Amino acid sequence: MKVYNHGKREVNQVAITFDDGPGPCTEEILDILRFYDVKVTFFVLGKWAEKYPDIVRRVVREGHSIGNHTYSHLSRWLRKGDFKRAEGVISSIIGESTRFIRAPYFNTIGCRGYYPIKQGLVKIVGADVEPKDWKNKAEDIQKIVKEETKNGSILVLHDGSEKWKELKSRPLEMTRALPGILEFLKSEFNLVRLEEFIF
Repeated sequence: MKVYNHGKREVNQVAITFDDGPGPCTEEILDILRFYDVKVTFFVLGKWAEKYPDIVRRVVREGHSIGNHTYSHLSRWLRKGDFKRAEGVISSIIGESTRFIRAPYFNTIGCRGYYPIKQGLVKIVGADVEPKDWKNKAEDIQKIVKEETKNGSILVLHDGSEKWKELKSRPLEMTRALPGILEFLKSEFNLVRLEEFIF
């Protein structure tokens, strides 16, 4: 079972990904991405996709891609069914199957036995740049991204939270950091969705 934490290092490319949405902050993030003309991949939770289907449709309409981050961020032992449940929700909204999954906390034990993985229909995607945007201030988030990103990096940020009480508050510092992150990355790298990424 292969996990892709980065792409080819000899290729000038970076993939930005967002986890744990959609949520109230996702629309502002989409506005920022549109302003900077950057396309990314959103790994959504099925329970929030059910609650905010119009945001999921907007994500796709504006040229971004959608990945499966389980339905409810369950523990590793229950995750196989959680991926399947999320896939049902997501595909009913966007009209197609997802091609990428990400395990909560990057713990892939619960991915074993998930049929699309065994059939080679999806890739398990991790990340090699994780600025811990759920706890760091905007300036520190930007600093980590600038110091750690290199050719082939996959960056993980958060546009939501698995917890309802943090869904709006958790992404605030990341949202503040995002314009500076995009300005830096655009000046150094070719930014692509995972569909265009060379693994």
